[in-house]
Amino acid sequence: MFVGGEFYADERWTLDQPGVDTCGLTFLNGGKACLIVIADHLRAQGIGRVLLPAYLCPDIATTLERCGLTCSYYDIRPDLSIDLADLERKAAGEQAVYFINYFGFPHPPETQAVLKGLQRQGRLLIEDNAQTGFWEHSIGDFVFNSLRKCCAHDGGYLATRADVTAFIQRHRDAPNRRLPVIREYRARLAEYLFGNMDSYDELVKLYELSERYYAEDMAVAGDPQEKEAIERLDWAGMRRARRENYTYLLDAIRDIPGLTPIFPILTEDTTPLGLPVYVNGMARDELWNRLGEAGIGLTIHWQGILHDTRLNDNTAAVEMAGRMLTLACDQRTSRTQMDYMVESIQRILGEAKTGQS
Repeated sequence: MFVGGEFYADERWTLDQPGVDTCGLTFLNGGKACLIVIADHLRAQGIGRVLLPAYLCPDIATTLERCGLTCSYYDIRPDLSIDLADLERKAAGEQAVYFINYFGFPHPPETQAVLKGLQRQGRLLIEDNAQTGFWEHSIGDFVFNSLRKCCAHDGGYLATRADVTAFIQRHRDAPNRRLPVIREYRARLAEYLFGNMDSYDELVKLYELSERYYAEDMAVAGDPQEKEAIERLDWAGMRRARRENYTYLLDAIRDIPGLTPIFPILTEDTTPLGLPVYVNGMARDELWNRLGEAGIGLTIHWQGILHDTRLNDNTAAVEMAGRMLTLACDQRTSRTQMDYMVESIQRILGEAKTGQS
C-alpha cells in the first residue's frame, strides 16, 4: 500500500464544467511566479525590503532576493501563531509585511486585527495562501496560492488591486522547462502506483529534474491547459474530503503519545493541506525514513530551515523544523490508507520506545 507522496494524474475529481469562480484573479505559473510579480511591483514602488515570518519555506526568501529585495524576519511560535509583539516591533520600520496561513488555517481574529492595523498605517500586506488552495476570505493587498501543493497541476492565482500587467509582460519570454517534465512524471507516477508499469529510478530522476528546473527558472506565465484543468476540478468536493479526512485522522492519532497535533481544532474556514504534528517519541527523520520504507511518503515543512544561514539562527524555527511532520489527509487519501499510516506510526514509535529496530 502507498500513502501520500506527490500528486499523480487523476481524473476522479474532474468536472464537466468549472468548479471554482476565479473572476478577479490572475492566473500565473505558480506561487513562485506570484512572488516574482509581487516583488517587481514592490521595487517599482521604491520598496526594497520585506518583513517575513521566521518559519517559512527558504525558497520564498530565495525568490525575493533574486528579485532584488532584502528580507528580515519576525518570530513564529511553535503553534504557528505570530508573535504579535515581535511583529509590531519589527514592522515599525518596514513597508511590506508577509504572512502565511500555515497548512490552510487562517490566523485568528486578534492576529488579523493587528495585521489590518499595520495595513491602515500604510504597510502592504502579502498573504501567502500557498497551502490553502482557493480561499474564501483574505485581508492582504496581495494574496496568492500554489495549486501544485493541492492537485496534480501547476499554477497559482494572484489577487490584487494593483495593476501588475507590465510586470507579468516583463517575464513573458521566461522559459518553463519544468512543465513538460512534471507532466510526464505525474502520468508515469500513476502508471507506477496502479500498474507497476514504470521504473522507480526513472521516476526519481524525472522528479529531481523538475525540481531543479523549478528552482532555476523564473517562469511567470501560466499555461492555459493547466488553468483549464485546475478550474474544472471539484474544489468543493476536495475541500469536503480534506476536512472529513482531517477530522478522522485527528481522532485516530489523539492517543498516540509520540505525536502532538499542531492544530487540534479544525476551524470552519479551513481547507487543510495536511495534518501537521510534532514528533516526540523518536527522531523525526528516523520516523520519516521508516515510513517511507513502508510506502508512506510524508512531507517535512521545512527541513531547509535547519541548514539555511538566513534562518537557522532562530532557535524556535530550528526546533520546529527538526520535529514537524505532515500527515497525509488530502482528497486522494482513503480511510484504509490513513489507518495503515496510523498503524505504521504506532508500530515504529513503539519499537523505538522498546529499543527494537
